[in-house]
Amino acid sequence: MSEANDALALTEMLDSEKAWVKRYQFLEDNGYRLRPRYRPDWTPSWVKDGVEDAKARFRAEDAISLWRATILDAQRVKDGKIVVLKYTKADSPEIEIGKFVSSSKLRDDPANHCMPLLDVLVDPTDPNHAILVLPLLRHIEIPMPVTVSECVDFMQQTLEGLSFLHQHKIAHRDCAVPNIMMDARRMFPSGWHPMDETRLYDGRTNLASAQTRTAAGGVRYYYVDFGLSTKDEESVLGEHGQERAPELEKGQTVPYDPFALDVYILGMSFKRHILLQTRGAEAFVQPLVESMTVEKPDDRPTADECIKMLQDLVDKPSHSRKLRHRLRSYQPEKENVIMTFVLDAKNYLINRRAKPIEGPKEVDPLDPLYDGP
Repeated sequence: MSEANDALALTEMLDSEKAWVKRYQFLEDNGYRLRPRYRPDWTPSWVKDGVEDAKARFRAEDAISLWRATILDAQRVKDGKIVVLKYTKADSPEIEIGKFVSSSKLRDDPANHCMPLLDVLVDPTDPNHAILVLPLLRHIEIPMPVTVSECVDFMQQTLEGLSFLHQHKIAHRDCAVPNIMMDARRMFPSGWHPMDETRLYDGRTNLASAQTRTAAGGVRYYYVDFGLSTKDEESVLGEHGQERAPELEKGQTVPYDPFALDVYILGMSFKRHILLQTRGAEAFVQPLVESMTVEKPDDRPTADECIKMLQDLVDKPSHSRKLRHRLRSYQPEKENVIMTFVLDAKNYLINRRAKPIEGPKEVDPLDPLYDGP
């Protein structure tokens, strides 16, 4: 499967889409049904008697293409749950590590923030590849956090998850912002379309404004994509991820500590997700980022030490009142005096009865992500 472009509303199939169509019946036989667009007998719903209705195409669910060749959504036949399918190499560390962190021994650990692996299917046309079945999660920047406490919660959860990985001798090695996602079902009770997060699953209806994380009772964050990860290795070589840490600039033959690398990458994630996009949480974020991103790996704190540093910052009497404060845009021109007043008042009205999020969300026993087929 080759990489696809980002085009939507396509009448003609991309080659990468045709590869999924070829696997339609195999997936159906194994309990996973692809959307109408990927059925072998599909014809565009917006084309009638050979004439294309451009207006109808804009709101047709089957006009929504995939945004990455190796990722597609499906419906689990037994319960109608929407899942995500990922095409990968059969020897990818994602499979071994995914099975390990999703095992019965670890899956209910509240500190486990790894996306669970629900199922693994060997590709029927190429035994050197496999199709992973994963839960549907949402990008963390759609929408962004709106209060300081929501940023602190994000940092607490991701640090807790990193500590969990390191305690089990797993280094993620690519824990950048795109590889941290959230279970946002409480914020979006009606769900969303996996390939267009601005719409409902019907592909026609625009997604309503979400509740804030605080008003929804919080979200749970997960690490995804363990394709570069290692287990039981104290020293590794090479492999640039999405964040170029100093030790990766020394070449492919110089070994480095993958756990210290994780700390650097997560620190940069805090910087990119919070400090470079918002104002208001600096007292909690800046000291941590500075410690986590020092150039020398040996001088960086461990994940556990980062957790303690953050908790010490939260426990400062002068900081407690700041947790409810609204984050402001990093670009002051986006807010004038009137807008600032309105947004501050709105934040107060929405969150005045809600307790600020003060710690990681535990695994929800009523609606777990860990319910394999």
